Amino acid sequence: MNFRAILISIITVFLSHWVCIGYTQQENKPLAPFLNVVTVDPLTGTTSLSWTEPSINPLYPPPTGYIVYRRATDEFGNTDLFEIATVDEDTKSYTDIEVDASQGVFSYTVASNGLTEPSTQSIEHKTIHLTAQFDSCRNGLSLKWTHYVGWGNRIEKYLVYWGEGLDFDTYSQDTVSGFRNEAFIDSIPVNSQFNLFVEAIKEKSEESDSDIRSRSNLALISTKVAIPPKYMNMDSLIARDNQTELHFSIDALTEYRNFSVVRWEQADSVKSIFSAKNLYQFTDPKTTYFADTSDSWAARSRQFYYKINAYDGCNRLESVSNLSNTMILRLYPRGLSVNLSWDPFYSSQNNNIRYKIYRQAFNPDPLTPDLIFNELNPTENKYVDNLSDFSGQGLLPQFCYFIEAYEELDNLGNHRLSRSRKVCAEVTPEIAMPNAIDPTSQIVYNSIPRNIFAPTISFEADYKLIIYSRWGDIVYEGTNEGWNGRMPNGDLAKEETYIYRLEVYTPSMRSVSKTGYVTVIYGPN
Repeated sequence: MNFRAILISIITVFLSHWVCIGYTQQENKPLAPFLNVVTVDPLTGTTSLSWTEPSINPLYPPPTGYIVYRRATDEFGNTDLFEIATVDEDTKSYTDIEVDASQGVFSYTVASNGLTEPSTQSIEHKTIHLTAQFDSCRNGLSLKWTHYVGWGNRIEKYLVYWGEGLDFDTYSQDTVSGFRNEAFIDSIPVNSQFNLFVEAIKEKSEESDSDIRSRSNLALISTKVAIPPKYMNMDSLIARDNQTELHFSIDALTEYRNFSVVRWEQADSVKSIFSAKNLYQFTDPKTTYFADTSDSWAARSRQFYYKINAYDGCNRLESVSNLSNTMILRLYPRGLSVNLSWDPFYSSQNNNIRYKIYRQAFNPDPLTPDLIFNELNPTENKYVDNLSDFSGQGLLPQFCYFIEAYEELDNLGNHRLSRSRKVCAEVTPEIAMPNAIDPTSQIVYNSIPRNIFAPTISFEADYKLIIYSRWGDIVYEGTNEGWNGRMPNGDLAKEETYIYRLEVYTPSMRSVSKTGYVTVIYGPN
């Protein structure tokens, strides 16, 4: 036997003796396995682990199996790694079906089982937990997830998968740096259901040329947005003395809950944008009425335009009703006539507009209004009302008017209404005075007695009558009563010419003066 063979034999004996001592010192405790990855099955929510058996070392016995641990909190509130399963030495993976990974982050380790005790535990690995929200204001999906724990800083990147249904091969994919744990996916179709999950990819190492991947739970997101109103209509505007009543209708099935009544001063939005006034905000689409009491004096002389705005949950203007305006009726009395004029009603669709004018007389109580004008698309927004036929009928000289504009929306009789406030005008009463009286006469001509000096006024009005002698003395003074030809002492007046002054007062206390002469004459007995 040569020296080389003798040396090898001595070393072999020594190592065998040393290994036996090592086994005894280690008490048959094997080395820990290497936990490769913990990953979630997005479809089932279960978590799977895979590991590599420890390297062969003659100083340590091989594993007799493996123990799987999961971090949990016991009944006393203590958090620790608790054993959840054992497998034989030929098994290098395990699927945990007892927990749902969609509920949060779960942490695992693995240890090699030995003849008397297990090895130390592997490095702890934690699952990825994904949460997502639909941001309707940005029309996108906002994602955030916990970093995968167990690979140190060797996460190369995250892949974000998203799509409809459960066929992952059809999903879209975005790449995110391994240092980030959030992403935003924009331009998402609304009113759909999307599924998302994240996959972490470990950097390649010298030990493996293939990627190691860990997936997160599956997040289900609905991109449902509120249903906008299918219609919003400004149905009618009714102007009163101190307010304008707005009647409108909104689709009751809408899911919008932010509405406002807006008033403009012109139909042209470019010109009127700076005069826009937000009058009333409400949340119930069943609201149908609002009374505008602001700027009531200005509303008497100029048109206001109203509309309803609807805003989505992001306070973005999404729907607008039609624009409807108030009607302003202007009166210009001339003698026994009243000239009327008005501004046109606005129709964004250039629909036919029918105008109706009503007149109300007083006797002295208000009478039922009469329709005096009814035309479709008149060539002029003017009308002259001749009131001479009302002379002598015991009416007050005051007449009130209002105008209605009807926008014809279809051939079924549906229309949109705007009614002006009631405006009144006074005509100037015609006054006729006799030029002579006979205080002793019993003759009545056309209902006028010859023995009373009194005015004949075409409309009902108060008056004051004063009779003067030729020397300026007051012979008679009375209100709403004529002169019977007698002097203040009761004697009949002498035959001669007297001077009179008449003041006629209209209901608005406007006065009309008239002066002249009256002759007292006596006929035969």
